[in-house]
Amino acid sequence: MTKTYQKALRLFFLLLLTNGVGYIGSTFMTYDNMLWYQYLNKPILTPPNIVFPIMWTILFFMMAIAAFLVWNKANPKYFTLSLMANLAWSFSFFYLRNTLAALVIILIYLFLLYMCIKVFYKASRMAAYLMIPTFIWCLFALYLNGYVVLFN
Repeated sequence: MTKTYQKALRLFFLLLLTNGVGYIGSTFMTYDNMLWYQYLNKPILTPPNIVFPIMWTILFFMMAIAAFLVWNKANPKYFTLSLMANLAWSFSFFYLRNTLAALVIILIYLFLLYMCIKVFYKASRMAAYLMIPTFIWCLFALYLNGYVVLFN
């Protein structure tokens, strides 16, 4: 295999991995769960539901590019764990409807993203910068999740 082909396969794998996490997480958002979510007290800054899949698709794409840039240059531990935390949050919030557990998970997720950014920065500043929007979006999600915990 040529190096170009190997790189293309690596990028394809990472895009499949990150968007696969998004797809699996979306399966926890059943009709009943979305109906439950609709009736929760949410903060005024809650975006329309259509914003979430659009944002996560963009963020997962950026995360895949970031991981691609540091392939064989940085330990993937925090990246992998952050993907697992992403899934755990969707499972806890939507499937289990346990908003408090989801709040704890999002705090862990933020820590893992921070550590991932720190590790990626040593290998590629661009990779670290590509992870920052996910961190910021998760801070916003922390606000949304915290509000739901407090007012429901």
